[in-house]
Amino acid sequence: MKSKFENIITEKYYLLFFLLYLTVLFGFYFDEDNLGGAIQDAVYHYRISEEFNENFYQTFSKYGTDVEMRTRNSPVFWIFLSFFVEYFSYDFIRFLNTFIIFAIAIVFYKCLILKYKNIQPYKLIILSSFIFLSPSLRSLAIWPYSLIWGLFFVTLSLLNYLKFKNNLNFNRSALILLNIIISAYIYPAFSVFFIFFFYEITKQLKKLQLFGLLFFSAILAMPCIFYIITKDFFTSFDKAQGMDVPLSESLNLSNKILIISSIFFYFILPIINFKEIFLKIKNISLSTIICLLFFCIVNIYFFNFPDYNWGGGFFHKLSIIFFNNNLLFYFSAFLSILIIYIVIEKNLKNYLLLAILVIYNPQLTIYLKYFDPLIFIIFLTLFDFDFKKHFINKSYKHYQFFGVIIFYYIAVYSKKILIPHSIYNLII
Repeated sequence: MKSKFENIITEKYYLLFFLLYLTVLFGFYFDEDNLGGAIQDAVYHYRISEEFNENFYQTFSKYGTDVEMRTRNSPVFWIFLSFFVEYFSYDFIRFLNTFIIFAIAIVFYKCLILKYKNIQPYKLIILSSFIFLSPSLRSLAIWPYSLIWGLFFVTLSLLNYLKFKNNLNFNRSALILLNIIISAYIYPAFSVFFIFFFYEITKQLKKLQLFGLLFFSAILAMPCIFYIITKDFFTSFDKAQGMDVPLSESLNLSNKILIISSIFFYFILPIINFKEIFLKIKNISLSTIICLLFFCIVNIYFFNFPDYNWGGGFFHKLSIIFFNNNLLFYFSAFLSILIIYIVIEKNLKNYLLLAILVIYNPQLTIYLKYFDPLIFIIFLTLFDFDFKKHFINKSYKHYQFFGVIIFYYIAVYSKKILIPHSIYNLII
């Protein structure tokens, strides 16, 4: 039973949680755009929503293939938005859109309560408040974009998975998969998480039930398959990347492994215990270090990511901006892979999630916004690691958590100052 003191502390953190949401509304009033390109993306796609409202069939036939409607995005969210275009102003739609970040934060908090049942709620409120402090999510809440709505349904899948993972049946499994399928219709990249959830479901359900779930999923996927076939999707995918490259070059795994590993490290910085990691590095075998180094060298050899304008994450950009080469990035990638290896502790489920995060980004461009705060959410809810040792038991956890977030914002606004606006829009 909670003590009176714990109740008072928890209420204060609930107040902080709400106040942080108010900062999003404050950002809405001042047209905040930490991404630098959220305004352009939102206005571009809102125009498409207006056209869906005016002439649905003609717009749908042109969507993704016409020069003026070139995009990798699913049309589902923009079709949904078109129903509001006729009745509400764009600014009011933007205001309504800000509520989705509050909904994601609430669902994420409930996920943490389920995952860490023996941790005081106020400590989990601090972690869930990261949602309101995410530079990317704040921008997408203020400037409507499909990714944030897809993420909401991903968090619903996580909530249902954590609620039922020890007692799955057909109906509960179907609910988990339904939410991830909806998220994929809104933002197709989220479809890769179907692999993880179905893998977990196979551990408890019988073969006949699994075939039933596959049939259920296939029926729901039929409109998507029809769309891909009729739209020549992969051709439009190439053209919408911003540069003329074949799909084979977009799928360079070495680019993705090195960059996504460094981005992964970047987003778990607020949580991990550096003292614990340092002690484990001291005790790691030389043969393991050599294997990890060899793995990195092989990927560095095949690495061919464009140097400046197409994302790459914080460490890649830092290396290019200050040293005009990739050497600092290569070092940070090796360090990231080493730390990830230590944190995930040879857990098969963790390795599967890492592989899913790599294939989650099939295109050439690899922007931070695709993983912010997805990695943070997935790491805390699905990865198996010693949460108490890495976060709860640290005396300086709050200083590290908020200190790293302040560093994120310094990095964001330093980019805006140091880098020309036209280039900055392409970086994060």
